[in-house]
Formats: sequence, structure tokens, C-alpha cells
Amino acid sequence: MATFLDINQADTSELKLLWLLFPTWAEELSFLHRIQSKKHNRVSGVSFIEGKYAGFRICSFVVGVGTEARQFCLQLSELILENKLFRPNLVLLAGFAGGCKKESKTGDVFFVSRILDDHQKTIISHTILVDPLFFNQNLIRFGVGVTVDRVATPEKKKILGKKGADLVEMELKLVHDIFFEIRVPVFCLRVILDDLGFTVPEKLATFVQKGRLLVLPLVFFVFFNPTSVWQLFLLGFKTSLAKKKLLLALVLLINGLSPKNRKNKEGTNFDPHI
Repeated sequence: MATFLDINQADTSELKLLWLLFPTWAEELSFLHRIQSKKHNRVSGVSFIEGKYAGFRICSFVVGVGTEARQFCLQLSELILENKLFRPNLVLLAGFAGGCKKESKTGDVFFVSRILDDHQKTIISHTILVDPLFFNQNLIRFGVGVTVDRVATPEKKKILGKKGADLVEMELKLVHDIFFEIRVPVFCLRVILDDLGFTVPEKLATFVQKGRLLVLPLVFFVFFNPTSVWQLFLLGFKTSLAKKKLLLALVLLINGLSPKNRKNKEGTNFDPHI
């Protein structure tokens, strides 16, 4: 059954207001320095960064991980309905994910085309699937995502991979369903952080609240678990690589959405040294 996005895909020539949603502050940092004339704003207790980029008015939010993102986006949807926030033309959820297949490695970028659940929900239209201005095959691939409620182990990722998932994360279905209800299109860009050969320490999830890392609990954890140092070092290295790829992909995708670039057919110009 066709979703609202299949039937009412946003007319990219008319896009003006773009919301960027990031699960954590680390993911948001990858793009913040690109936003021009940026300022901090606060509406009814919700903080965000507002500015301009590639002809768009940009609002950037850190929404939190998992169910935190759901609660945050529910609040955003209420503010839209109450006319306290302008309704965005498009919401772009961007961040890290776990890889579910052997061929997917840290730094691989996916534009999520389907959410793997009981109904195999399509979240982008066929118009986007065939439009080269939305992605670059050398960097961004279309992929199937699955939303889980906790950090996925290698065994869990393998099982999901056999079911057809390319990546696993903790927010997309929750966020998509909320904005679907108020008829706001959602796109999702994900970069593989932990492939099948590496797992983000599950304990680390307890040190992240409202998208920010709680440093003191992390220090105590490392002090009492010195064997975790090497794993955390690898996590830092992989995070650095994933952040660079996320920036490249966001620049490419948003420029592809830009009315100017689409008119001039410049959206696929890709500079790997951005």
C-alpha cells in the first residue's frame, strides 16, 4: 500500500525549510560549521540551531537516541500543530548505524529507502529512486533499515541482514511514524559506524542522554573496566571516520535537493575533499 510520501512527494523545486534531525550532538557537529548565519533558538523549551545552507532555511535539532527521539519529535509535531514552529517542507534524519551485512564497512553511507518491519514500509517515492540528483553511487547507496530498541549485537545484526536489512539503528521508524501523521516527508541518511566485526559497547548507551555524552560516568566505567580502553579507542577511530563521511553525504544530498543545483543539473558534482 502506498504511503503518503509515495503519493505526495515534496516538490523539490519548492523546498524552502529543511529540518535536520541528529540523534546525538557528535553527529550534529559533523555539519554545524556548514550552516551560514547560524544562531541558537529556543521555542517552548526546545533548543535548536537555525541558519542557511544551499538556498535553504535550515533548522538543526539533536533529538536523542531511541525512545528519546520519539518523545522529542512528538513535542516537535505538537509545536507545528500549535503554529509555534513553522512546518518544514522536509525532515532529514541523519546519523550513524550498525551494518548488517559482511560487505558493509565503517564509513559506508546509505540513503534509507525502506523500513524493514511487518509491512516492509517504503519511505521514499519511486521518483527519488530514479533521480540521480539525490545521491552519488560512489558514496551513497540505497538501503533497507530496521529500527531496534537497543544496541544490536553482531548475532542480531546477522539475523537482520538475512531478513534483508542493510543497517540497524534506533530512531527511524519512530521518527517517520510521527511526522507521517502530520504529513511531513522524512528522508533518512545513515553512515555505518559498527560493522559486523565491531560492536558499540552496550553500556555506552547508558552514558548518552538527550544526545550528549555523560563524561563522568564514562570515566568511572573506564576506571573500573580497564579492558574497555581498546574498544573505546576503536570506537573513537570509527566515529571520526563516520563523521567525515556523514558530512560528505549531507553536503552532497542537500546540494542535490537545492533548487539552483537541480535547475542547473549540478547536484551530482562530488568533491571528495569537501
